[in-house]
Amino acid sequence: MSEAKDLDPAETEPFGKLLERLINVKKHPNGRSYSVAEVAEDVGISKSQLYNLINGANEPKLRLVQELAAYFGVDLEYFGNSRRARELQEQYALLAKLSAHGVRDVALRASTLSPDALSNVRAFIDFQASRETANDHTSE
Repeated sequence: MSEAKDLDPAETEPFGKLLERLINVKKHPNGRSYSVAEVAEDVGISKSQLYNLINGANEPKLRLVQELAAYFGVDLEYFGNSRRARELQEQYALLAKLSAHGVRDVALRASTLSPDALSNVRAFIDFQASRETANDHTSE
């Protein structure tokens, strides 16, 4: 039986960082990024209130956390400190890394390729990765 035990709050990321990650990672259906001003207006708070949440100057009330979770389409638990919350947070952290390195854009473009072309792309990525690994070992 699995436990839904809460983690030590010191091990969890601050609310502001979690919120900022959603603003940066989540996209509109047309691929457009969210802006702080837009999110603030859509959830009914001022831009400065939202910046204060992001910067950790204020803590939100439960109702606002619920609205933000619904707005971004994430489980409310994303903002929590349970093991499940940590899993969700790690998934969005990975998305943020992938997005920052352009991997998401490559994946979107690759999704339109034929299976043969996609196989060639994977082979090229493996080749490049092996070259970088070999270069890392020779520079030591």
